[in-house]
Amino acid sequence: MALASVLLLSATLWAATPATPPPPPAAPAPVTVAVSYFDNNTGKAEYDPLAKGLADMLITDLGQLRALRVVEREKLNQILAELKLSRSKFIDPKTARRLGKGLAAQFILSGGYTLAGDTLRIDARVFNVETGAVLTSERVEGKKDEFFALEKDIADLLLAALEVKLPSAERSKLRANATQSFEAWSSYAAGLDAQDKGDAAAARAAYAKALAADPNYRAARNATERLAAIFAQSARQTETRFDASFKDLDPKAKDFAPKVSALLQSLDNTRTDQLARKLALLTWLGRKNLLACTVVAGPASGNPTVIVGGIPQGGVVSYCPQAQETLIVANRLVDDPTQWEAIPKVCEHFIARLPGDKSVVSYCEVVMKSIELKKKEGAAAVAKELAEDDAFVLKGTATWDWRRALIENRPAMRELLQLYASKGR
Repeated sequence: MALASVLLLSATLWAATPATPPPPPAAPAPVTVAVSYFDNNTGKAEYDPLAKGLADMLITDLGQLRALRVVEREKLNQILAELKLSRSKFIDPKTARRLGKGLAAQFILSGGYTLAGDTLRIDARVFNVETGAVLTSERVEGKKDEFFALEKDIADLLLAALEVKLPSAERSKLRANATQSFEAWSSYAAGLDAQDKGDAAAARAAYAKALAADPNYRAARNATERLAAIFAQSARQTETRFDASFKDLDPKAKDFAPKVSALLQSLDNTRTDQLARKLALLTWLGRKNLLACTVVAGPASGNPTVIVGGIPQGGVVSYCPQAQETLIVANRLVDDPTQWEAIPKVCEHFIARLPGDKSVVSYCEVVMKSIELKKKEGAAAVAKELAEDDAFVLKGTATWDWRRALIENRPAMRELLQLYASKGR
């Protein structure tokens, strides 16, 4: 083929080959934003926790957006503590720059809130960390029961200040509400505040109160489950810590039941550590499917509605400390609606394992009557009352040793009932 023809053919093929399209423009890097706690300007300390609740809600909502990288609340707590800014007044440009640099944030959203009657007002500011300049300063207000709409307005203020345009899908996500119950939100905020302060028992009570107000509040449920996991791990650690005592208990030995009985009776339910040890022993027995009972011969007698030392005084034909102590736990959790399904199954387990033991039947009848009375009050009312009682005990100066022991060991008590309930199905 002539050179001219080859060149012509090459040129034709080159012209026919489509040009490689240029790569799409790279998406802009996310902007790093920190949400600091808003100041409580209501003049009432009871509204302090709302600062945590508002920040948590904004962090959760803004964290869904690809255009933003939002600093986590745990990191915020850490830097606030290091800079000793955790309870400073309305953040100013100087403190904004210090806080922003510590968080490696480009912008900070902060402000303050007031509550007058049913009207909630929130002042918001957006700071440029590098310059200290205020990009925007706006105020939103409305009924406190519409707090979720006010929080969305604040999120919109930030996005407008940063000139962020959202795709419709992300806009829809941002408009979704975690809860529309002010009571649930404020209780959840109180739980966050208590947890930050290391008061796990108060946090549990607050989260339970939030769920009682709105059972579908996912954030409160997730927080409750995280705490439950932590306490379950703690219970297992407690059991391991006491395992040396259990190694002396040989289920095949003739004195096994008397040894278990003596150990259970030696532990005081009003002392937190001793109750923890007792629960660990009962859990150990349950996991190994052991029943340590001492049979007592004799006819049934007495009034089954009278309980002395946790034992109904009628129909006693055997004595099983393991069953007795576990049912005492069940009785103490009658005012916890989360255990209303487990308790009957615990009774089924012991009644099946101890046929003819009328003390177990009598005790279970008493406990079941108590549950029926609680159910008439309603789960939400009972849960709220429990949370309020816990808060009173934890904040009070009076000696409530048995209640404190119960509150601190309630997760282990729940775990114990769930264990025995699984055997009663």
